[in-house]
Amino acid sequence: MDSNTSAKRRHFLKLGASVPMLGLMNACGSDDTTPLANTAIPNPTNPTESPDKPVAPNPVEPPVVIPASHPPRGVHASLFNDAATSRGLCWFTDGLDSPASEIQWGPIPEGMSIDAAKNAVQNPLPNVAMASTSQTTGLDNQTHKVVVAGIDPERPFRYRVGSENGGWSDVFIIEPTPKANDTWTMVHFGDHGIGELPQRLTAELMKPQHKHDLLLLAGDLSYANGEQAIWDVWFDQNQALLATTTTMAVPGNHENKDSVAANVPLLPFKDYAFNNRFNQPGDVSFFSFDYNRVHFFGFTAGAFLEDGKILKEMATLEADLAMAALRRALGQIDFIVIFQHYTIWTDQEGRAPGNPTLIAVEDQILLRYGVDLVLCGHDHVYQRSKPMVLGLPNPLGYVQVMTGTGGQSIREFEPEISAWSEKHFVGLGFSKYTISPGKIVSQYFGTPPLASDNRSRVQHESVEADFELVDEFEVRPRPLRIAKSFVKPPRTEQELAKAYDWQRIYAHTLARNCAHDQPLPGSPLHQYRKAYPNLIG
Repeated sequence: MDSNTSAKRRHFLKLGASVPMLGLMNACGSDDTTPLANTAIPNPTNPTESPDKPVAPNPVEPPVVIPASHPPRGVHASLFNDAATSRGLCWFTDGLDSPASEIQWGPIPEGMSIDAAKNAVQNPLPNVAMASTSQTTGLDNQTHKVVVAGIDPERPFRYRVGSENGGWSDVFIIEPTPKANDTWTMVHFGDHGIGELPQRLTAELMKPQHKHDLLLLAGDLSYANGEQAIWDVWFDQNQALLATTTTMAVPGNHENKDSVAANVPLLPFKDYAFNNRFNQPGDVSFFSFDYNRVHFFGFTAGAFLEDGKILKEMATLEADLAMAALRRALGQIDFIVIFQHYTIWTDQEGRAPGNPTLIAVEDQILLRYGVDLVLCGHDHVYQRSKPMVLGLPNPLGYVQVMTGTGGQSIREFEPEISAWSEKHFVGLGFSKYTISPGKIVSQYFGTPPLASDNRSRVQHESVEADFELVDEFEVRPRPLRIAKSFVKPPRTEQELAKAYDWQRIYAHTLARNCAHDQPLPGSPLHQYRKAYPNLIG
């Protein structure tokens, strides 16, 4: 690592939790060859003489602690393939000379305590898999990824990552995926960051009353904005949560900035920091998965527009939703959920309108296949819609839950709230969903900021109150006759290409992205901001 990168990393790590150095200890202790302290023995020739002075034992050298040369950090777990029996793991090491890294894993045997399960020396982990390694985007560090399959679906999954020479992480434990007919929970929020408020939100999620099985991160996670060492701070601050909770994430517009180095063109798409730092199925930044009887599709919604994949994403979305709608009509799943960063509709002050051309395309696809929920972030407020289509209340439409209240900043609303809006809140908070057969109960827990007279998208610096229940609503499965009406053949990528003006969609989406960011000089975003000033909403 060069001196500038090292200095940056040291500076940013001061902002977050420090990472303990993990050591390997050579145990030294008594054995049969260690002399015992002599007892006082009388002189046989003169019993009255004082006994010999006791002889001190040979000194025992203290254990030698060998510092870990490349301790793993930023460990996080995701779903991969089957939700019950596989996981994707990812972690990082400093420098480019770290040894080959691996995961050791296995179930917690019945009767073993949690303390015993976390002791990998006394209770070794039975399975080993080697990780793939690549250079961390923008840093002289390494990213390690591995997918494990064959996890026991009945037992908690325990694991550690690292190497004998480089050092090991703690042993982390992930509870087994609930069965299809069990009640389970998930949490969703976006727009997090590394400041005091984001850390307070993470601490709240670690409390037992908010225990959850699945975590959905709706983009704008670290706010690195090209300062890649900030990603390390974010992962270090949140490791306790991310290493023990199955987590899926989608990129936001601030992740898009991590593809850019100052005053140089965009890096190749494979070098996006988001793609490097998460281990997820599909294209990493857009993917689908089932969690019991809920089907999820997560994608960029235009956040990574410069990769040229927006049409491919929409075609993938269409094909995926067509299959999901068929499976729902056949009774295989109950709900279809979209998961993205950008909000489709918003009343945050200064944000509306968003991007009508792309919204029109996505809205039509969501309506065509009867999506139930759209979970998003981006705007730093909480706002929950009525079922709607094209911004109008409609019982056949989807419910949008915008939870951009992860703590990066706290924003305000427009004076006029739209007719589609059911509930809105200003503050810090997260959405929690309890899913049981035939029902999703959504709850929003939040805490308001300190009073402020400034309503102009002010960044509130602190909150004081405890998190409380702010909003609650239910989603029920669509009746079978309605579910069947959404079973339609998907349009191909070629058909979608002909159906919409993608040149305008592309230009307008870039303009929207520019309007919400300050792109670096010379980047395509910067060029489009100048080329399409009238398209900036």
